[in-house]
Amino acid sequence: MTQDDLIATLEKYSEELSGILARFNKTRDSLSISQNDHSRFKEIGVELIDLFRDELIDGLHHAKITAEYFNDATRNYYGTPSYRGVENVRGVANAVLARVKRSSSSLKSAQISARTPSSPERIEVLFRIGERFHLVAKQLRNRRESRSTLDVSDEYDVQDLFHALLRIPFDDVRPEEWTPSYAGGSSRMDFLLPEIEAVVEIKKSRPGLSARELGEQLIVDIAKYNQHPSCRTLFCFVYDPDGRISNPRGIENDLNATQEDLTIRVLIAP
Repeated sequence: MTQDDLIATLEKYSEELSGILARFNKTRDSLSISQNDHSRFKEIGVELIDLFRDELIDGLHHAKITAEYFNDATRNYYGTPSYRGVENVRGVANAVLARVKRSSSSLKSAQISARTPSSPERIEVLFRIGERFHLVAKQLRNRRESRSTLDVSDEYDVQDLFHALLRIPFDDVRPEEWTPSYAGGSSRMDFLLPEIEAVVEIKKSRPGLSARELGEQLIVDIAKYNQHPSCRTLFCFVYDPDGRISNPRGIENDLNATQEDLTIRVLIAP
Protein backbone atom coordinates (compact mmCIF):
# COMPACT_ATOMS: atom_id res chain seq x y z
CA MET A 1 0.00 0.00 0.00
CA THR A 2 1.36 3.41 -0.98
CA GLN A 3 1.53 6.44 1.30
CA ASP A 4 -1.45 8.06 -0.46
CA ASP A 5 -3.48 4.84 -0.23
CA LEU A 6 -2.83 4.52 3.50
CA ILE A 7 -3.68 8.18 4.11
CA ALA A 8 -7.00 7.78 2.27
CA THR A 9 -7.80 4.60 4.21
CA LEU A 10 -7.04 6.15 7.60
CA GLU A 11 -9.04 9.27 6.75
CA LYS A 12 -11.99 7.05 5.90
CA TYR A 13 -11.74 5.22 9.24
CA SER A 14 -11.40 8.50 11.16
CA GLU A 15 -14.46 9.93 9.43
CA GLU A 16 -16.44 6.76 10.10
CA LEU A 17 -15.51 6.78 13.80
CA SER A 18 -16.50 10.45 14.03
CA GLY A 19 -19.88 9.50 12.58
CA ILE A 20 -20.30 6.78 15.21
CA LEU A 21 -19.52 9.28 17.95
CA ALA A 22 -22.06 11.74 16.52
CA ARG A 23 -24.77 9.09 16.58
CA PHE A 24 -24.35 8.13 20.24
CA ASN A 25 -27.68 8.16 22.04
CA LYS A 26 -27.54 10.83 24.71
CA THR A 27 -30.06 10.89 27.55
CA ARG A 28 -30.09 12.50 30.93
CA ASP A 29 -28.68 9.39 32.57
CA SER A 30 -26.71 7.58 29.87
CA LEU A 31 -24.62 7.83 26.75
CA SER A 32 -24.85 4.72 24.56
CA ILE A 33 -23.74 3.70 21.13
CA SER A 34 -26.30 3.41 18.38
CA GLN A 35 -27.45 -0.16 17.93
CA ASN A 36 -26.49 -0.15 14.25
CA ASP A 37 -22.96 1.08 15.06
CA HIS A 38 -22.15 -1.53 17.69
CA SER A 39 -21.10 -4.31 15.31
CA ARG A 40 -19.41 -1.91 12.91
CA PHE A 41 -17.18 -0.53 15.67
CA LYS A 42 -16.00 -4.07 16.40
CA GLU A 43 -15.19 -4.55 12.73
CA ILE A 44 -13.27 -1.28 12.59
CA GLY A 45 -11.20 -2.29 15.61
CA VAL A 46 -10.13 -5.55 13.98
CA GLU A 47 -9.51 -3.87 10.60
CA LEU A 48 -7.31 -1.16 12.13
CA ILE A 49 -5.27 -3.71 14.06
CA ASP A 50 -4.67 -5.70 10.86
CA LEU A 51 -3.92 -2.53 8.89
CA PHE A 52 -1.29 -1.35 11.36
CA ARG A 53 0.36 -4.78 11.47
CA ASP A 54 0.43 -5.11 7.69
CA GLU A 55 1.50 -1.62 6.65
CA LEU A 56 3.61 -0.03 9.42
CA ILE A 57 7.18 -0.89 10.32
CA ASP A 58 6.31 -0.64 14.02
CA GLY A 59 2.72 -1.70 13.43
CA LEU A 60 2.65 -4.14 16.35
CA HIS A 61 3.02 -1.21 18.74
CA HIS A 62 0.02 0.66 17.31
CA ALA A 63 -1.98 -2.56 16.97
CA LYS A 64 -1.41 -3.29 20.66
CA ILE A 65 -2.57 0.19 21.72
CA THR A 66 -5.66 -0.10 19.51
CA ALA A 67 -6.50 -3.51 20.98
CA GLU A 68 -6.15 -2.18 24.54
CA TYR A 69 -8.40 0.81 23.83
CA PHE A 70 -10.91 -1.44 22.08
CA ASN A 71 -11.06 -3.86 25.02
CA ASP A 72 -11.37 -0.99 27.51
CA ALA A 73 -14.21 0.44 25.45
CA THR A 74 -16.36 -2.65 25.99
CA ARG A 75 -15.29 -3.35 29.57
CA ASN A 76 -18.47 -2.11 31.23
CA TYR A 77 -21.72 -3.41 32.70
CA TYR A 78 -23.52 -3.47 29.35
CA GLY A 79 -20.62 -4.77 27.31
CA THR A 80 -21.16 -2.11 24.66
CA PRO A 81 -18.55 0.33 23.32
CA SER A 82 -18.25 3.48 25.40
CA TYR A 83 -18.03 6.99 23.98
CA ARG A 84 -14.59 7.43 25.48
CA GLY A 85 -13.46 4.10 24.04
CA VAL A 86 -14.50 5.05 20.50
CA GLU A 87 -12.75 8.40 20.97
CA ASN A 88 -9.55 6.64 21.99
CA VAL A 89 -9.58 4.33 18.96
CA ARG A 90 -10.20 7.32 16.70
CA GLY A 91 -7.32 9.08 18.44
CA VAL A 92 -4.92 6.25 17.51
CA ALA A 93 -6.11 6.34 13.90
CA ASN A 94 -5.61 10.11 13.75
CA ALA A 95 -2.17 9.91 15.34
CA VAL A 96 -1.04 7.31 12.80
CA LEU A 97 -2.61 9.39 10.02
CA ALA A 98 -0.62 12.46 11.05
CA ARG A 99 2.57 10.42 11.16
CA VAL A 100 2.04 8.89 7.71
CA LYS A 101 1.25 12.32 6.25
CA ARG A 102 4.46 13.67 7.74
CA SER A 103 6.69 10.97 6.28
CA SER A 104 6.46 7.70 4.36
CA SER A 105 9.45 6.23 6.21
CA SER A 106 7.16 4.48 8.70
CA LEU A 107 5.61 2.34 5.96
CA LYS A 108 6.81 -1.18 5.25
CA SER A 109 6.40 -0.57 1.54
CA ALA A 110 8.82 2.36 1.68
CA GLN A 111 11.39 0.27 3.51
CA ILE A 112 11.11 -2.56 0.98
CA SER A 113 11.45 -0.15 -1.95
CA ALA A 114 14.56 1.37 -0.44
CA ARG A 115 16.35 -1.93 0.01
CA THR A 116 15.11 -3.91 -3.01
CA PRO A 117 17.24 -3.57 -6.15
CA SER A 118 15.53 -3.11 -9.49
CA SER A 119 14.87 -6.12 -11.73
CA PRO A 120 17.88 -5.49 -14.01
CA GLU A 121 20.15 -5.32 -10.96
CA ARG A 122 18.69 -8.53 -9.61
CA ILE A 123 19.21 -10.28 -12.95
CA GLU A 124 22.88 -9.48 -12.43
CA VAL A 125 22.63 -11.37 -9.13
CA LEU A 126 21.96 -14.49 -11.19
CA PHE A 127 25.19 -13.88 -13.09
CA ARG A 128 27.05 -13.47 -9.83
CA ILE A 129 25.72 -16.81 -8.57
CA GLY A 130 26.66 -18.48 -11.84
CA GLU A 131 30.14 -17.00 -11.91
CA ARG A 132 30.87 -18.15 -8.34
CA PHE A 133 29.09 -21.49 -8.63
CA HIS A 134 32.21 -23.53 -9.39
CA LEU A 135 34.05 -22.07 -6.41
CA VAL A 136 31.14 -23.00 -4.14
CA ALA A 137 30.99 -26.51 -5.58
CA LYS A 138 34.72 -27.01 -4.94
CA GLN A 139 34.49 -25.59 -1.44
CA LEU A 140 31.77 -28.10 -0.54
CA ARG A 141 34.22 -30.94 -1.20
CA ASN A 142 36.57 -29.69 1.52
CA ARG A 143 34.79 -30.31 4.81
CA ARG A 144 36.24 -30.80 8.26
CA GLU A 145 36.96 -34.32 9.44
CA SER A 146 35.99 -35.84 6.07
CA ARG A 147 32.30 -35.21 6.61
CA SER A 148 29.92 -36.15 3.80
CA THR A 149 29.01 -33.39 1.37
CA LEU A 150 27.38 -32.63 -1.98
CA ASP A 151 29.48 -33.71 -4.93
CA VAL A 152 28.19 -31.92 -8.02
CA SER A 153 28.38 -34.80 -10.48
CA ASP A 154 25.24 -34.47 -12.62
CA GLU A 155 22.57 -31.98 -13.65
CA TYR A 156 20.35 -32.74 -10.65
CA ASP A 157 23.20 -31.82 -8.31
CA VAL A 158 23.68 -28.55 -10.18
CA GLN A 159 19.96 -27.80 -9.82
CA ASP A 160 19.97 -28.54 -6.08
CA LEU A 161 22.97 -26.36 -5.34
CA PHE A 162 21.81 -23.51 -7.57
CA HIS A 163 18.38 -23.70 -5.91
CA ALA A 164 19.98 -23.31 -2.48
CA LEU A 165 22.00 -20.30 -3.65
CA LEU A 166 18.89 -18.66 -5.14
CA ARG A 167 17.33 -18.68 -1.68
CA ILE A 168 19.83 -16.06 -0.52
CA PRO A 169 18.73 -13.11 -2.72
CA PHE A 170 15.16 -14.23 -3.56
CA ASP A 171 12.20 -14.91 -1.28
CA ASP A 172 10.02 -16.69 -3.85
CA VAL A 173 11.74 -19.49 -5.77
CA ARG A 174 9.39 -21.90 -7.51
CA PRO A 175 10.96 -25.10 -8.85
CA GLU A 176 9.65 -27.30 -11.61
CA GLU A 177 6.83 -25.18 -13.05
CA TRP A 178 5.20 -26.38 -16.25
CA THR A 179 5.98 -24.36 -19.37
CA PRO A 180 3.30 -23.70 -22.00
CA SER A 181 2.70 -26.23 -24.76
CA TYR A 182 5.15 -26.00 -27.62
CA ALA A 183 5.19 -28.12 -30.78
CA GLY A 184 2.50 -30.40 -29.39
CA GLY A 185 4.10 -30.97 -26.00
CA SER A 186 5.23 -29.30 -22.80
CA SER A 187 8.28 -29.45 -20.58
CA ARG A 188 9.48 -28.28 -17.20
CA MET A 189 11.42 -25.18 -16.31
CA ASP A 190 13.97 -25.40 -13.53
CA PHE A 191 13.12 -22.31 -11.44
CA LEU A 192 10.63 -19.47 -11.72
CA LEU A 193 11.40 -16.19 -9.91
CA PRO A 194 8.10 -14.24 -9.88
CA GLU A 195 9.70 -11.24 -8.12
CA ILE A 196 11.65 -10.36 -11.26
CA GLU A 197 9.61 -12.32 -13.82
CA ALA A 198 12.57 -14.53 -14.65
CA VAL A 199 13.14 -18.20 -15.33
CA VAL A 200 16.41 -19.98 -14.57
CA GLU A 201 17.18 -22.90 -16.86
CA ILE A 202 20.07 -25.10 -15.75
CA LYS A 203 22.17 -27.53 -17.76
CA LYS A 204 25.42 -29.41 -17.25
CA SER A 205 27.89 -30.44 -19.91
CA ARG A 206 28.52 -34.16 -20.27
CA PRO A 207 30.33 -36.60 -22.57
CA GLY A 208 28.57 -36.77 -25.93
CA LEU A 209 26.85 -33.39 -25.62
CA SER A 210 28.37 -31.26 -28.34
CA ALA A 211 28.34 -27.49 -28.43
CA ARG A 212 25.97 -27.67 -31.39
CA GLU A 213 23.51 -29.92 -29.52
CA LEU A 214 23.69 -27.66 -26.47
CA GLY A 215 22.93 -24.62 -28.62
CA GLU A 216 19.98 -26.41 -30.23
CA GLN A 217 18.56 -27.33 -26.81
CA LEU A 218 18.80 -23.73 -25.65
CA ILE A 219 17.12 -22.49 -28.84
CA VAL A 220 14.17 -24.83 -28.17
CA ASP A 221 13.98 -23.60 -24.55
CA ILE A 222 13.95 -19.99 -25.70
CA ALA A 223 11.05 -20.67 -28.08
CA LYS A 224 9.03 -22.23 -25.25
CA TYR A 225 9.59 -19.46 -22.75
CA ASN A 226 8.54 -16.84 -25.30
CA GLN A 227 4.99 -18.00 -24.57
CA HIS A 228 5.18 -17.98 -20.78
CA PRO A 229 3.16 -15.12 -19.22
CA SER A 230 5.41 -14.86 -16.12
CA CYS A 231 8.75 -14.92 -17.93
CA ARG A 232 10.33 -11.69 -19.11
CA THR A 233 13.93 -12.87 -18.70
CA LEU A 234 15.34 -16.32 -19.38
CA PHE A 235 18.66 -16.96 -17.65
CA CYS A 236 20.36 -20.09 -18.95
CA PHE A 237 23.18 -21.39 -16.76
CA VAL A 238 25.38 -24.11 -18.21
CA TYR A 239 27.84 -25.70 -15.77
CA ASP A 240 30.93 -26.94 -17.60
CA PRO A 241 33.45 -27.92 -14.90
CA ASP A 242 35.54 -30.08 -17.25
CA GLY A 243 35.81 -27.52 -20.06
CA ARG A 244 34.01 -29.72 -22.61
CA ILE A 245 32.55 -26.73 -24.47
CA SER A 246 35.25 -25.41 -26.72
CA ASN A 247 33.84 -21.97 -27.51
CA PRO A 248 31.62 -20.91 -24.57
CA ARG A 249 31.80 -17.17 -25.29
CA GLY A 250 30.74 -17.78 -28.89
CA ILE A 251 27.59 -19.66 -27.80
CA GLU A 252 26.78 -16.94 -25.26
CA ASN A 253 27.14 -14.19 -27.86
CA ASP A 254 25.00 -16.06 -30.39
CA LEU A 255 22.12 -16.63 -27.95
CA ASN A 256 22.12 -13.47 -25.82
CA ALA A 257 19.32 -11.37 -27.29
CA THR A 258 16.00 -9.62 -26.76
CA GLN A 259 13.11 -11.17 -28.65
CA GLU A 260 9.80 -9.32 -28.41
CA ASP A 261 9.07 -9.37 -24.65
CA LEU A 262 11.74 -11.90 -23.70
CA THR A 263 15.37 -11.15 -22.80
CA ILE A 264 17.75 -14.11 -23.05
CA ARG A 265 20.94 -14.23 -21.00
CA VAL A 266 23.27 -17.22 -21.23
CA LEU A 267 26.22 -18.00 -18.97
CA ILE A 268 28.58 -20.94 -19.41
CA ALA A 269 30.88 -21.36 -16.40
CA PRO A 270 33.50 -21.67 -15.14
